[in-house]
Amino acid sequence: MASANDNDVVIVEAVRTAVGRRGGSLSGTHAVDLLSRVLQELMKRAGVDASEVEDVISGCVDQVGEQGLNVARNAMLSAGFPYEVPATTVDRQCGSAQQAIHFAANLVQANVCDVTIGCGVENMSRVPMGANMVKDLGFPFTPEMMSQYTLTSQGVSAEKIAEKWGISRADTDQFGYDSQMKAAKARDAGRFKKEILAIDVTLEGVDTTFQVDEGIRDTTTVE
Repeated sequence: MASANDNDVVIVEAVRTAVGRRGGSLSGTHAVDLLSRVLQELMKRAGVDASEVEDVISGCVDQVGEQGLNVARNAMLSAGFPYEVPATTVDRQCGSAQQAIHFAANLVQANVCDVTIGCGVENMSRVPMGANMVKDLGFPFTPEMMSQYTLTSQGVSAEKIAEKWGISRADTDQFGYDSQMKAAKARDAGRFKKEILAIDVTLEGVDTTFQVDEGIRDTTTVE
């Protein structure tokens, strides 16, 4: 049997807000406020003093506007962490938050830190996809890069993947339907309640508590 050592990584606690839809319950909430509330609850549940945290790493794709200038640091300070605690924001596109968790774990594995936080935040209702592509500041892809790789849209890429691996439209429709049904079943059984932090939000002048994922389509069909 393997024994634990100082470099073993242990996830002590995990918490999130419910997932909001575009223009939904979270559309009136600043990204910094979203993450800071989660960080506060995380420390409370873990029973760890914020001064013990040695690094906070957050994923965020569109690091501009409300999500600019190191959103991880801004959220951490907003949550009341000591200013001595460092924080950084990473962009690995759709895998940004997952990469942040990996980086946080890597610091422990390398014996650089003992306590780290890996997290992520994105409010696409307020900072839309592609907001960091500023026309007047140029195009991010150079001719040298474009000459080596044929960059396509996600839709075209999906078609190419389906063709290469023999994935049919019927297969993907069924997979999507099954995923929605599983999510709805888990929600109704209360499987997500422990991990979700209920937060008070104001939407169109109405105060409410947001605590249920909005993206689950439990009335959808395969068709």
